[in-house]
Amino acid sequence: MSSPGHEPDIREARVGILVLNYHHPVETLNCVRSLLEREPSTTRIFWIENDADTTSAGAFAVLEASGLPFQLLDPSTSALPPAGVIGVLLNPENLGYAGGNNVGLRLLDRLAVPFAWVLNNDTRLVHGNSDALVEAARTRPEVGIWGTTILAEHHGPSPQTVTYMGGILSLRDFSISFTVDPDVLESNPLSFVSGCSLFAATGFLASLGFIPDTYFLYYEDPALTLEVRKRGFLASGVPAVQIDHLESLSTGRRSPLMEFYNRRNRWFFIQRYFPEELGAQKRGMAYRIQKWVFRGRFDAIWVEYQAYQDFRKGLTGRTERLFSRKPLR
Repeated sequence: MSSPGHEPDIREARVGILVLNYHHPVETLNCVRSLLEREPSTTRIFWIENDADTTSAGAFAVLEASGLPFQLLDPSTSALPPAGVIGVLLNPENLGYAGGNNVGLRLLDRLAVPFAWVLNNDTRLVHGNSDALVEAARTRPEVGIWGTTILAEHHGPSPQTVTYMGGILSLRDFSISFTVDPDVLESNPLSFVSGCSLFAATGFLASLGFIPDTYFLYYEDPALTLEVRKRGFLASGVPAVQIDHLESLSTGRRSPLMEFYNRRNRWFFIQRYFPEELGAQKRGMAYRIQKWVFRGRFDAIWVEYQAYQDFRKGLTGRTERLFSRKPLR
């Protein structure tokens, strides 16, 4: 751990990269290593530990064993870590993806770090660095939020690799398709930048209230992009910056837990941004449940029912319900 007596020059910091860890410190360390290898001295890297009351001992053990310099930070601190030193922030409880990262964003905003880059912990920076993102942001001030190239590995019965920067919403069922084209992000009002790799001016994110945290997990990125557009700004991406991504590490791909948050948050998202579509979506849900009954998919019906009940009750944020992280059949 670095000496607490060292006072870094805050003016040196141009970008703060936030990496949120939740019960996967080894993967988070791999992400941080990839950033340290490629990022310039004007970048500060932050390890944000969600559910720290439970997990901090394991996270510190991994960091100590790595030999990398790190410094524990108080969220109310007036100092940043020196270049090359990992800043560690502890969230005692699990605040979710948006809420957890917002702790770091508020710190960057208070310390006037100009730019913020939010990265999933199950990623590795493999091409380019934040210099290209800063250059793009300064060259095109009409763009409020930026994505990067994401190369994702989808495991399962049919393994595949998907390349994207963000997604496109379908108004038919609010499913999401991928896009890797910055022109699509700029021109399609239903497109959004993926929260897996999201770059913006820190002060601009602060003006939006940071990442919408009522969703806890999933749908916060299309919500944020829509808020950006409501302010009259564009969304775009920088293809030359690429990360590799192993998806759904925390929730389990296609697990009941993942599906619950997706389905519940989809209802809240539609209610806020596309309320005229609620009736059609309810009819669609009735059709899905009928189909699942004939197929004996009672596990999927149960998840759908719980998600809709929480929406009806206005229950946002972290659920107290217990769901498996194993894939649905």
